[in-house]
Amino acid sequence: MNFLPVLLILLTTLKIYAQSEDTKEKVVFISPFYELQFPFADMKDDFGINSNLGLELSLIDNNNIYLSISGSFLFGSQVKDTTILDHLMDDNNNIIDENGQIAEILLNQRGFNTNLKLGYLYPIIHENSGLLAYGSIGFHQHKIHIDVKNSTVPQLDTEHKKMYDQLASGLSTSAFFGYLSISKRSGMHFYAGMELMRAFSYNQRSYNHLVGGPIEKMRNDSFLGFKFGWIVPISKRSTKEFYYF
Repeated sequence: MNFLPVLLILLTTLKIYAQSEDTKEKVVFISPFYELQFPFADMKDDFGINSNLGLELSLIDNNNIYLSISGSFLFGSQVKDTTILDHLMDDNNNIIDENGQIAEILLNQRGFNTNLKLGYLYPIIHENSGLLAYGSIGFHQHKIHIDVKNSTVPQLDTEHKKMYDQLASGLSTSAFFGYLSISKRSGMHFYAGMELMRAFSYNQRSYNHLVGGPIEKMRNDSFLGFKFGWIVPISKRSTKEFYYF
């Protein structure tokens, strides 16, 4: 016996019963989100795992088209090349500040992303919950943040830091696939999924101590991220319910 037609009928009936016959309107929401990102390609050569923390303004229209604009701040503590300041060290491998004291210097990763997203929500069981897929275009920037703690090192003032920070930026693209839930019954509004991102970045400094001049090669700055967002609805779909029995 072929169970596929029976299964399809049961699933269709369940979906109709659960969400009823809805007259849909758009839903608008904001979403603070966190993403754990694993670097690839050129980014992996320079940095380790980083965090990406941001905010989105999103809309799902009455055809389940998803639109969103977002901004985020990326940060991490794993800088691979810890030798970029070695030539400033004395014979004891210390960097000395203007008062003749040993300076405490930390190297971190800093950057940001802005994105415009377009996608689709495929409802499962409930009208406002289902599989979410989107693609995006945006702008990406990152650098090595040189943090001189509680002292002044003349060789690392604002202008001199630019020779070492390897600031890079460029256009980016990304693709996301996951699950989104806006549940009126449980009050749980969230989304979660995986995101693949690539930035086509260029070094923005006219002089880099690493090579003794500009770096003109395009970078492949790629990430695989695991993303979670908390949804705060601004406007909700109104539904007109006609239950089937």
